[in-house]
Amino acid sequence: MSKVLLQKVSLLSALLAASAPFQVSNAAEPEVEPDTGKSQITEILVLGRRSDQIAGAKDLTPVFETPSSLTVLDSERFLLQRLVSVEDLFREMPGVTTTKTVSAYPKFYARGFEISSFLVDGVPGSSGVNAPYSVPDLFLFERVELLRGPSALFSGSGSPGGSLNLARKRPGKDFKLTSAVEGGSWDFMRAEFDVNSAFNDDGSVRGRAGVAWQDAGEFIDHYQKDRKLAFGSVAYDITDSTTLTAGAHYDEYKSTIQVGLPGIAGVGLIDLPRDSYAGGNKNYFETKSSQVYGELAQRLSDTWNARLNVQYTKLDREEEYLWGRGPITATDGTVALFAYHGAHDANLFSVDLNVVGEFELFGRTHGVLFGADYQRSEWEYRSNSASDTGLTFDYYNPVLPAQPELPLTPGGEEYFTGKEVQTQYGVYGQTRLSLADKLTGVVGGRVAWVKYDYQEFDAVPTGVYSVDAKLSPYVGLVYDLTQQWNVYASFADVFQPQAERKANFEPVGPVIGKQYEVGVKGNLIDSRLLLSGAIYRIRQSNRAVGDPNDPNFSVGSGLVQSEGFELEANGTLTRSWTLEGGYTYNKNETLRDTDPALVGTQFIPVIPEHSVKLFTNYAIDSGALNGFSVGGGLTWNSESIGLGVEQGSYVVASLRGGYQISDRALVTLNINNLFDEKYYENIRDARFGNYYGAPRSAFVRLTVSY
Repeated sequence: MSKVLLQKVSLLSALLAASAPFQVSNAAEPEVEPDTGKSQITEILVLGRRSDQIAGAKDLTPVFETPSSLTVLDSERFLLQRLVSVEDLFREMPGVTTTKTVSAYPKFYARGFEISSFLVDGVPGSSGVNAPYSVPDLFLFERVELLRGPSALFSGSGSPGGSLNLARKRPGKDFKLTSAVEGGSWDFMRAEFDVNSAFNDDGSVRGRAGVAWQDAGEFIDHYQKDRKLAFGSVAYDITDSTTLTAGAHYDEYKSTIQVGLPGIAGVGLIDLPRDSYAGGNKNYFETKSSQVYGELAQRLSDTWNARLNVQYTKLDREEEYLWGRGPITATDGTVALFAYHGAHDANLFSVDLNVVGEFELFGRTHGVLFGADYQRSEWEYRSNSASDTGLTFDYYNPVLPAQPELPLTPGGEEYFTGKEVQTQYGVYGQTRLSLADKLTGVVGGRVAWVKYDYQEFDAVPTGVYSVDAKLSPYVGLVYDLTQQWNVYASFADVFQPQAERKANFEPVGPVIGKQYEVGVKGNLIDSRLLLSGAIYRIRQSNRAVGDPNDPNFSVGSGLVQSEGFELEANGTLTRSWTLEGGYTYNKNETLRDTDPALVGTQFIPVIPEHSVKLFTNYAIDSGALNGFSVGGGLTWNSESIGLGVEQGSYVVASLRGGYQISDRALVTLNINNLFDEKYYENIRDARFGNYYGAPRSAFVRLTVSY
């Protein structure tokens, strides 16, 4: 063990000793629920509703009855599989591919399209979690919900890849205090502290607060991933039917940054040590994010509820790095280095008001949701670049050059400044109609207004774009074959603004997308196991592509298609045995483009055609091994193809174990890449953007709670 790691262990041991009076329950292990015949899965309602929430549904249906593909992961799964950030989450979530050109800028794809819609507690537009701006830590959240496919009804404009909703930690009436420390490979150290308590006897005023600290290396040389987190919230039951909640969080994240490895010209991916790093001696990326929010929840009657939610986020980002691009050759690994220094300042504001309830018609009970939202984001940025630094880097004989000064002031070689402002508001509604004893219809839609302004160099706005009263409809049908099985079909529409202009300076207009989906769901083993399968086709038209008559402009003639199917299982096979994961097939291709060479090719080529992600865990609750648990995961991806590079299929396995030391203390061990498979987790092209997957690693966590 290194001297640095020993110092960190001593520090964290002292932190844990300070919390020794806290005895911890097995918060990191799934609690065995009484076998009541009701499933926690079917009680979870998507996109913002919680079981303890007076109001705030952004959907009317449980997961089993939703005519869409949906994956729900809770905080227990975060701990079991050691999911620390949203990037870790997507790496393990079925049907999602993670890519990145710059290491701090991950992008996530589902069904062939980028996941660009992120919500917090069902409210879109203000979280700042959209990469590359910030990749949040899961310590702040109780649960995440991924809705695959178009979701304009809930999140407004966006890509048809899907929406991720993050349900934040909220105050409860029962006292609970949890502290945890974790250490592992590459000098990884992390500490967490989370406390919840009522402030009066009846629990009508209650609060929750937490802090987390991380000091971590990576398997890549000269790499750090450090974090400081804090959150707090207070809930006040003004009356029996009215609750006001307010809270805030602060997230400071600093990481090394690079652009990945190049390939070899005419050959493909390079074979280098997995810890290879390319860049300057001070490459860094840092974000500081602060969010405040308020929520007023009102029970209007036994069957009607309303919620008003307001969120504001302030985000500052800065990065500075040296980078190079290939391709290189088998004998010469030298590339010229470029320098970049940039900063972003953002102000993000969202407000959402919705009402949900039930009504009787023709002797049947139906559900209805309607609401309105407003989103505004302002991004100001400045950057400086240097393409002629005089510095070089040799991948075969790496020596880190000193970082040159590159001030963020006018006068640099490529100084750049600009501002983006996007305003979006809309009204939405959804009704769930009981059409017959076994047939349910879901009809909804959102009418949106969007305005986008982009200005650079303090000049006349160079990108002005607007959409007025754009309707995005959603229609679904669910038919119950039995009490345990149903089939469904749905149609969804989505649009996404784009700022590109035609040769006459008119905007190209929004990208238009449509999805058709049919599927089947099964709620088995006393509703403890949810099985689902879906077949889908998405077409997206009016994509901005190069104008064949003028490369400085675009035309909206691009047409792409993505189709495939998904199989997924989530739940428990027995009271102690959990199973989660699935298989995904996706084929995406360009159907029309001004460049004939692109027709018939994948428009997102790095997405594997086939993918399997599985995780299982078994908790032993009797006998000599009572208190032990064991589990593991498996990821298999078929080959993926970039520009001049190709990654063959690969399998990565993980293993975990846990032991309940006492009623209040739990120790866990996670081993990732169990068989030390060497592979590229992310590829791009022969110039840069290729990243090795992490080698075998091990992490130990001790959780104590009271």
